[in-house]
Amino acid sequence: MRMPKWFLFVLLILANLIWSGSFPATSVASQSIAPTLLVMCRLLIGGAILSPFIWIHKRRAGALPPFRSLLRTAILGLLGFTVPVTLETIGIHRSSPALGAVSIALEPLFTLLVAALLYRTKLGPVRWFAMGIAAVGAWVIAGCPRPGFVGYLLGDVLMLIAVLCYAVYNAVSGRLTADVPPTVATSVMLLTSGIGCIPLFWLTGHHFPRHLSTPAVVSALFLCVLATAGAYLVWVIVLQDHDVSSAAITLYLQPIFGVLLSIAIVHVRPEWYFYVGSVLIFGALFLGRNRAVQSRAANAPDIGGITNE
Repeated sequence: MRMPKWFLFVLLILANLIWSGSFPATSVASQSIAPTLLVMCRLLIGGAILSPFIWIHKRRAGALPPFRSLLRTAILGLLGFTVPVTLETIGIHRSSPALGAVSIALEPLFTLLVAALLYRTKLGPVRWFAMGIAAVGAWVIAGCPRPGFVGYLLGDVLMLIAVLCYAVYNAVSGRLTADVPPTVATSVMLLTSGIGCIPLFWLTGHHFPRHLSTPAVVSALFLCVLATAGAYLVWVIVLQDHDVSSAAITLYLQPIFGVLLSIAIVHVRPEWYFYVGSVLIFGALFLGRNRAVQSRAANAPDIGGITNE
């Protein structure tokens, strides 16, 4: 049964709301937990939470999906989770959550660029203009940080590489996992990527922490359960039935949600640039949504979905 478009949009907002808290949570958790260990636990625990769905599907369908499909899904997990999440976590640890959040401004743009190159997608000038406005809005909300200015240049470069990995993964994963149920695909990708992090953890020479602060434990649980198992599953479900451009532009809601969470939790008063950036992002969402409506009215074909960050 196909889900209504409005419900898919609500799920996208929910996923972005959860992800908006992942940057500060990663920053807090990585102070007590080695970045590679944090990523490994995050992916393995998230995959383990969803693993019962593999056996539920096998019991209902009588068999698992074809081996080639599962292998393809596993490789996507390494590309879309192990490499970029590790680089992103180390990058945030070496740089700042603000610059991590600003990487969101690049991810949708890179995703659409990769999709356009691979599948010859034509989005039109209005959609590209909306993406550009939203990118500027995300940058303004973060306080207009500059690479190498807040934090360290190495962290900025690592986050940029992570964004490129996400973009490739986003552009191709919707099509390459179309024959695998979302719950099975998400579980396989997370478990495979978590296993892929084990040698990275071993090579870096880090150890398991002897003592963990309460904020670190709470942040790690949030990342494992909600930001990984929960939000990634929602993303896969939605994007198997949603076009890439409409979904990618909703990523720009994360900076707004991040500031709103700061207001609610630590009672931070937003600066003027928060309101300016929010206006730009909401304007871009309106332009993007209007373009999507026009495309559907003209019976333009949808393109592959994305299942990222």
